[in-house]
Amino acid sequence: MPPFKDEHILIIAPGSQVTLAQLGLPESFTPARFRFPTRMFPGEKKGEFEPYKIRERRQEVKPNNGTDAPKEDVEMKDAEPSAPQGTDNKTEAGQDLENAQPEAKKEPTEGQETNGETKQEVQEIFYEEDVTSDEGAIYPIENGRIADWPCFFALLTHVHNTLSPPFHTPIMLISQPAWSARDREAITQFVFEKFKTPAFCMMDSALAVCYGYGTSTATVVDVGKGKVDVTAVTDYLVNEHGRGIALEGCGGDYMTDRLQELLGSKGFTREMCEQLKRSNITEIIPAGTPLPGTAATARQNPNPATSASTGGQGGSNDAVPRGPGEGTQTGVGANGDDEDEGVLDVAAIVSGNTSEFLANREKEKAEKTTLKKTSTDQAGKPVRLPNSKKEKASFQYEEYVRLEPEKDAPNAPGRYIRQTREIEVGIERFLSTTPRQQTGDRLTSNILEDIATQIHHTILAVPDASKRSELWDSLVVVGNGSKIKGFTQALLNTLTQKFVLSPSATIFTSELPSNFSTPLPTGGTNTPAPGGQPGPMYNPAGHGVNPLLVAATHSNNAGSTMAPGTPLMDPTTASHYRSTGHSQTPTSVKTLKPPEYFPEWKEHSNSNAPGTSGSAGMNGAPNAGPGGPGAPSGGHGMEEAVFLGAQVASKVVFVIDQGLSKGFMSRVEYNENGPSAIHEYSM
Repeated sequence: MPPFKDEHILIIAPGSQVTLAQLGLPESFTPARFRFPTRMFPGEKKGEFEPYKIRERRQEVKPNNGTDAPKEDVEMKDAEPSAPQGTDNKTEAGQDLENAQPEAKKEPTEGQETNGETKQEVQEIFYEEDVTSDEGAIYPIENGRIADWPCFFALLTHVHNTLSPPFHTPIMLISQPAWSARDREAITQFVFEKFKTPAFCMMDSALAVCYGYGTSTATVVDVGKGKVDVTAVTDYLVNEHGRGIALEGCGGDYMTDRLQELLGSKGFTREMCEQLKRSNITEIIPAGTPLPGTAATARQNPNPATSASTGGQGGSNDAVPRGPGEGTQTGVGANGDDEDEGVLDVAAIVSGNTSEFLANREKEKAEKTTLKKTSTDQAGKPVRLPNSKKEKASFQYEEYVRLEPEKDAPNAPGRYIRQTREIEVGIERFLSTTPRQQTGDRLTSNILEDIATQIHHTILAVPDASKRSELWDSLVVVGNGSKIKGFTQALLNTLTQKFVLSPSATIFTSELPSNFSTPLPTGGTNTPAPGGQPGPMYNPAGHGVNPLLVAATHSNNAGSTMAPGTPLMDPTTASHYRSTGHSQTPTSVKTLKPPEYFPEWKEHSNSNAPGTSGSAGMNGAPNAGPGGPGAPSGGHGMEEAVFLGAQVASKVVFVIDQGLSKGFMSRVEYNENGPSAIHEYSM
């Protein structure tokens, strides 16, 4: 087979809302050039589909003169027998033709006959494409699963015909984790039979993300429109066992529904909440952070005894004396500010934590000074507060408004214009991931906790226990549902609180070589007693504990029981005991850093660092908008790393490898083995 060229490779990545596509590999990989809405509309005939909503418009034509009359040949046939016998036939001679046409026009039509005059009306049918409407749209992919096969095949055909690739074009298709083996076979058969492609490759979306990040081992969390997929990839192999496939109720739709639940009483529609979620004012703040305007200035009382002795309520003024005088709550120097400089909490000092109390006091003073300075800068100009400290913020809401036709032309086609207006939102914009109100018979949980639980289950299901620690430190959060600001950092905080084991002085004692046994009671001292001499039951890593327990926890055959004196228990083989680490409970959780050698992706990159996520496009993939496939792809970064990985894999499979490692299925192999052989070539 001749080698394929970069400019001939076709990549298609279907999503629940948007299908990414591109023909040809650029010199430096870029975001997808084409973004097709993953939807089709029923056509005129059953089983046919159209990419846009087709509206039928009927326009009545009322002819007033001969130019507006119907065709002349039809009117002349009706007018010919109307000439009376014995009169001059001027019409046949062509001398009075202009008088004959108005006579024919006045001839009545069906159901429109009047007293001596006829009125003729003709209706013309016009078909218009409404590119802004999704009325009656069919979405073939729901929660990652293909729900309508004819519509899905029509979508692939529309994408293929729009890009119009040449004949010698290999196709790379990104598959969803929810697709079954039968689904892959049906797609393979359709691609080879319909598009006549010479080579076809179907790649798992989680593996494509690993190619995009340039790593062989990672835990991929794909946050889509209505679901979340959690996949553990080790050495470029997808672990199917324990994989979190289409975890429903954890995607971008949940956050939109939560915002609508909070703001519905204020007149917010679902479209407003969707655009609010995509805006840069929606943010997920860390747990425990007070919301602006509620408890931003409140301070927890460090010593409850002080509150009890002074009668305080644990508020911000509990440490301030209640008597008169300057520097007290009722003194001249209060001014409503809690200015308690010079007033010390004697009870806190006497309790023994003097250094901690003074350190907290200095920290509070620094925070007050910073808060005062943030209102104005050195020049006296107002300084803009960060979004997380604003009680209210505004975002731009865009909507399409249909202009009614003018009175002179009531049947003219309507035009749509884009209108923008500013809408103000309160602290509800920080609560998009909080639990929803009671639905049915149960309360909904926090989606971050659900995702964290699934990540924990997926990593523990990996057979190779030595890889689990690396999987915890190689977390990749992708999907347009994760573009909301602070989502990745909030997920990391949830994982840390729920599953991370804090390092302590005794957590790793089983992994540190020592000649001392465990502490023994020595008359009030905690000095470790020296261990005994080496013997058949002694193990340097055992520290005086049962050697059978050491063998069970440190040997490679952890599930086997061995009698004392076996070769494995010999002191000379102690060096073979290797701990696999604390694979059941992680000691750290980290995210992978995105690659920096693709400048087009770096500019719009939604890095996993806190506070750097973008704002446009959620729900698995944002709406392509009225621009359709030609809409620009700016603003979409590493949350769509699956497409970057598809480009990297296409370069390796089709150009560099050229099928030597069975990275793709050729046309000859399809003719010989059929569509079921795609499982031998799927990546």
